[in-house]
Amino acid sequence: MPFLQLESKRIHYTDLKPSSGNAPRETFIFHHGLGSSQNYYHAVALELQSHDFRCILFDTTGAGRSPYTYVEQSIETLSGDVIGILDALEVDKAVVVGHSMGGIVAANLAAERSDRVVATILIGPVYPSPAAGPVFAQRIQTVESSGMEAMANAIPSAATGAKASPVARAMIRELLLAQDPAGYISNCRIIVNAKRPNYEGIKVPVLILAGGEDKSAPLEGCRRMFGEMGATEEKRLEVLEGIGHWHCLEDWEDVARRILAFYHDIQ
Repeated sequence: MPFLQLESKRIHYTDLKPSSGNAPRETFIFHHGLGSSQNYYHAVALELQSHDFRCILFDTTGAGRSPYTYVEQSIETLSGDVIGILDALEVDKAVVVGHSMGGIVAANLAAERSDRVVATILIGPVYPSPAAGPVFAQRIQTVESSGMEAMANAIPSAATGAKASPVARAMIRELLLAQDPAGYISNCRIIVNAKRPNYEGIKVPVLILAGGEDKSAPLEGCRRMFGEMGATEEKRLEVLEGIGHWHCLEDWEDVARRILAFYHDIQ
């Protein structure tokens, strides 16, 4: 398995280059959310790859196959990891895609590192709020006492929409069961301590994909951040009806179609 060493972090990644052998039209880099891994995006990335895009997927530190370092992280350090991966793979600029917690990272990069960000796609992005504290404090307590089993038993049904298939829910369950509990707890703390990105400072094109039945990153929060992104002239908010918080597993084809349409329109 390919790994990158970013200082003390060992990051597992996948680099999908155009299957045609052509030079990439653009590079996408994908940041997953809490309790997930790069495999959340795999079907979407394969579709983009078939359209001559290069897709870089990775497991954030403490998730998937990237071991937890027992060093506390933040939205800023996770943003630094994205830049570190681009540097290591010699990518000058990329479209940054972020889901859930990764949506905070992607928004932060769009605001602070427009020199490296072509555009950003936020999928069910979390809007940082003090209200997250009690919710994630309870999750931390549950995982500390019972491991990931309780999360895996509850989230696949509670956090998906009407269109989610049993196979999609099974995949979500597997992603959760595969988490290092200590890494999951650390990522919970990242969300609790996350600062609001400088949405007003975003000047690159933005696509927000919101689940119509998303309870984890409700449509209200997506609309709020969309309204605060006043600096970019190319922004859109699209709602996926019948979809909860695991968009790329609940309806990967629609997500891929919307990403391709957005990219086509901003060119």
